[in-house]
Amino acid sequence: MDFTRKAKWTFVLVTILFSLVQLSSANHTSINDTSIEMIHVGLILDAQSWVGKIVDSCISLAISDFYSRNRHYQTKLIVHNRDSEGDSLLVLSQALVLLENFKLDAIIVAENSAAVKILAEFGSRVKIPIISLFAAGPSLSFSEYPYLIQIGQDESSQAKVIAAIVEAFSWRSVTLIYEDNDPARPILSNAITSFDQHVALLASSTDEEIVEQLRNLMSLQTTVLLVHMSPTLASRLFLNARRLGMMSQGYAWITTDMTTNFMNSMDPSVIESMQGVVGFKPHIPASKELRKLAIRWSKNLNENQNLEEMEINVYGIWSYDMVWAVAAAAERSRFKGISGGFQLTNGRLIPKEFEIVNVFKGERIIGYWNPGNGITSLMKQENHNETNSTSSSKLENVIWPGGTMNIPKGWSLHGKRLRIGVPVNNGFREIISVTRDPRTNETTVTGYCVDVFKEAVQSLGYEVHYDFIPFDDANGQMAGTYNDLILQVYYKNYDAVIGDTTIHDSRFPYVDFTMPFTDIGVGTVVPKINKKSIWIFLMPLSGDLWITTAAFFLLTGLVIWFIERPINEEFQGSLCEQIGMIFWCSFSTLVFAHSKYSMFNLKNLSASCIQTHILN
Repeated sequence: MDFTRKAKWTFVLVTILFSLVQLSSANHTSINDTSIEMIHVGLILDAQSWVGKIVDSCISLAISDFYSRNRHYQTKLIVHNRDSEGDSLLVLSQALVLLENFKLDAIIVAENSAAVKILAEFGSRVKIPIISLFAAGPSLSFSEYPYLIQIGQDESSQAKVIAAIVEAFSWRSVTLIYEDNDPARPILSNAITSFDQHVALLASSTDEEIVEQLRNLMSLQTTVLLVHMSPTLASRLFLNARRLGMMSQGYAWITTDMTTNFMNSMDPSVIESMQGVVGFKPHIPASKELRKLAIRWSKNLNENQNLEEMEINVYGIWSYDMVWAVAAAAERSRFKGISGGFQLTNGRLIPKEFEIVNVFKGERIIGYWNPGNGITSLMKQENHNETNSTSSSKLENVIWPGGTMNIPKGWSLHGKRLRIGVPVNNGFREIISVTRDPRTNETTVTGYCVDVFKEAVQSLGYEVHYDFIPFDDANGQMAGTYNDLILQVYYKNYDAVIGDTTIHDSRFPYVDFTMPFTDIGVGTVVPKINKKSIWIFLMPLSGDLWITTAAFFLLTGLVIWFIERPINEEFQGSLCEQIGMIFWCSFSTLVFAHSKYSMFNLKNLSASCIQTHILN
């Protein structure tokens, strides 16, 4: 985006020009119109940090590119490097050394430390712009520190992205894990109400200390974890989290741009441990200039062993654009940055778009967030009229830890796995069935009751882990009666029981029952395994039931014979004839009443009545 007079205090142009006007007579000597005017800029960074290495390399590339394309310029930017070694006190001391040795027009600080605030106060007094590649927090306002230029995205924008992601997936609470230093703390003040818990780690924390903190987190109910720390510490955190099983199904991990910006430069083992992580970082639109810079960076990477295997990121691009802006400001010219709209207001970079990424076999963009529209989809370029939305439907499918696409509930039962007892019987296997593979000894529990249980758990607002435990003995048979099975819940051997258990008043003192989820009355459920069979109705009838039924019919025949024989001639005759009559009466009661044969006057004691009472 072009820098124009209409923008008040936009970018470094106005600030640098103001400084140049004030100090040009004292800082520079111009012999004639063709002489080169030197613009001295101090650069303070941690030469061993990832940010320091990338910034140093990109600033060198920017200076080389700028003056190779603008050979006619009458100014020349000279950068004087100083190593802070990551120490805030050294940042201040190196700044003083630079001011003593050179007549500086600006100081660039590639450090996110408490020293930035002191340098900002110092810059306001001596009227030297202090350019910070990081947003130093809400406390450093432009009205108090008019010579402080903050390039990085401010923490309030990050807090809004976090809130949008949490709301999109309907999580009720989040635990923050952050690096305990001044640069990482501002996010607490911007989004403290969003975090139920927050855990601080030091850059010097040992693996044992990290594991101890992670074990404490495992005991909490919240399984949504936000990581806000340097990539070095984050790498160790995720490696240990994976060893503890915290990169598994049920967990959700979010990384801020402090980590996400360097994800492509991390060791493959770290990326492997981060599978399923969701992160966000500033969005840099693709362009020819960006591709050329990436090619030059790769070439420089091969020549400079100090850069290791690192990919250019937003800090490098911002540094590149910043150098071009400073060099262009010295010539009072106009500039368009590679980062796409490199513009500041009130001493800060205007909040831009963030891209939301998901780590799964690499890094893939799943959506965007911007201050105007909130979360937007990947197809946002084709739809400029999208309304503000935080719905997860705007995002591409996320692969969560454990390789699942099911959105983590964000809450668990302290990591406890419920023991669910199931009966082992030879009843209707469609209701509940337990099978064991003889080769692998693996037990599988299926059936309608299991399906209902799983659906009920899935509908809960939190994660529940469980195991089905068959109630069987060493021979694979039922280890007792259904009463014994239900008592296992009372004895706390099981957390619950599912299956074809009956709600009975004698069991209420020991367990609580759910409401029945079926209301079929008296009936039988059987599989439709053979639609052509007409004998399917016989399946529920066991051998004992057949014998009992036959015995009752014989008893009915004997009772009728005993009543009718003294008064009914049809019940006379030989022994064989009388035995045949008994069987005939037993059989005929199935199809018609016996009023034809009965001569007994007591109507209430008729054969059909006797039969009915016996069978019920």
